[in-house]
Amino acid sequence: MIALALTLLISTSAQDPVPGSAAPARQDPAPTASPPRADGSAVATLQGCAMEGERWVCRYQMPEIRVVEQAPQSLGIEAAPTTAGPADAGVLSEEERAFVARCADAGWLSLCLPGDRRRARELRDAAQAYEARRRDVAALLAQGRCDAAVTTALEAGHLNLAREARTFCGR
Repeated sequence: MIALALTLLISTSAQDPVPGSAAPARQDPAPTASPPRADGSAVATLQGCAMEGERWVCRYQMPEIRVVEQAPQSLGIEAAPTTAGPADAGVLSEEERAFVARCADAGWLSLCLPGDRRRARELRDAAQAYEARRRDVAALLAQGRCDAAVTTALEAGHLNLAREARTFCGR
């Protein structure tokens, strides 16, 4: 009975090394590398795990990877999308509109900081000025005064509005 206990104790201590021992104990034998799969991909192969220090460290063999670059068969040329450029001053995005609605007329008890309220009022004033200028340009276009409408938009610095007026007039 004592011999059996000693045998078990010796075999257990051989498998679990004492922390701080210099040589790591190998637990798993190193299997052979796996062949590539049918789809052409390869998998890293577990070489073995060992207790190093107070933690397990597993080592893998990485498959050989070859990168093959193929030249494009034909080069296609796509036309660049035509954009109107940056939005005019006073044209608000959806986020800015929500910000103005939330903070422009907010009281001191709201969640908007004083700097946020000032910025929201500036955005609101710029949007109102843009809409007023847009109404002026629309009135001039309604009267058939295309050159005056374009000039009015350009004087205010609204390049997209001037472009719209020129498009409307057919130039």
